[in-house]
Parts: sequence; C-alpha cells; structure tokens
Amino acid sequence: MTFDEDMIAGLAREFAVFVRQDRTASGQLGRRSHPEFTVSEYGLLAHLAERGPRRPTELACHAGVTPPSVSRQLQHLETLGFVERLQALDDGRACLVALTDKGRRRAAEVQAARSRRLRELLESWPEHDVHTLAELLARFNSDAAKPSRRCSRAGEVGA
Repeated sequence: MTFDEDMIAGLAREFAVFVRQDRTASGQLGRRSHPEFTVSEYGLLAHLAERGPRRPTELACHAGVTPPSVSRQLQHLETLGFVERLQALDDGRACLVALTDKGRRRAAEVQAARSRRLRELLESWPEHDVHTLAELLARFNSDAAKPSRRCSRAGEVGA
C-alpha cells in the first residue's frame, strides 16, 4: 500500500509533537518524584518495573543509547537506591539490574501520576474513541518493536 506524502508528513509531525509532550510530562513527573531524576532514568525504572530484571545491554538497546551511557544512568539509580545489580543465574560473568523495593515504589508512584494525567486528558473523549486509540497504538507499538539491526534480542532475558 502506498500512502500520500502529505498524510505521512502530517502523521510524522503529530508523532513528534506527541513524543515531545510525553517526554516533557515524564520529566516533570519524574522530577516531582525525585529532583535528581532524568527522563531517561525514569524510562529505565519503568522498563524494569514492567519487564523485571534485565541485562544492562538490553536496557541500552531499549533506551536507544550506548552501553556506557546506560551504565552511567544505572550507576546513578544505584546510588539513589532504586536499582541493584544481581548475578545472572545463567551466566556467572553477567549481571542483571533489578528494582529495589524503593525503586518499585517510585516507579509505581510515577506510573500512577502518568495514569491520572492521561485520564484527565481523555476525560472528554467518548469511551469508544479511547478504546480505538488504545488498539491502534498497541498495533503500532507491536510493529515498531520488531527486532531491528541495531539491537539483537539474543541478549534479552525472558524475551
């Protein structure tokens, strides 16, 4: 199927606006939760809360950053007491990063605040439209999450 260039350009523009607004809101919610939080660090916490312990390389792939960058972020989160490193059971040389109890509480607090914000934004929408939006976003995200050349899924635990 071919798409009209204006339609694709408009969609790309709307995605960019959505991503900027979500990043700004995530940053504000994260800083309210902890003043030293960065948006990227909250993203790592949210991923760990959703997926469980992960290898640092998988977290780097998820975040779209280099392993040294994610290593610095994880060190900061570890210093704040939000994550801990565990030995991987399947490979004694590897480590997994897991949320601490404090990290799970913080991730849940920020997620609850994000849910409240989303509920407020959509309160005037008909329920059917919200349901349709959720279905379409899930379909889009599923297609977008397919393995890419940039990241190998071989390093994931429990993928």
